[in-house]
Amino acid sequence: MELSDHIAQIAMALALIVALVFGLGWLVKRLNSSRFSGAGEIRIVASSYLGPKEKVVLLEVRDRQVLVGVNAQGISALGDFELPDSAPASGTFKHALAEAKS
Repeated sequence: MELSDHIAQIAMALALIVALVFGLGWLVKRLNSSRFSGAGEIRIVASSYLGPKEKVVLLEVRDRQVLVGVNAQGISALGDFELPDSAPASGTFKHALAEAKS
């Protein structure tokens, strides 16, 4: 074998290893995201941005709704509510936000 054959063989092995690393990274990322994609007990009902790094999020946890504020410093609970029985899905966030303000 010549030197160019060895270099080509090494380059192919390196390309295979790099492809394997990226493929395994993609697979791990996909498996982790599907595991936490809403099949658990916490569900994001709605969110609203207040500023560049600030937002409020309405979460549903079992039979409760929790309104939290998220900013660069962390997460703060703003309110805790009973889950409404027959409230329309589009109005729950506005209702929870208005209730938290009062």
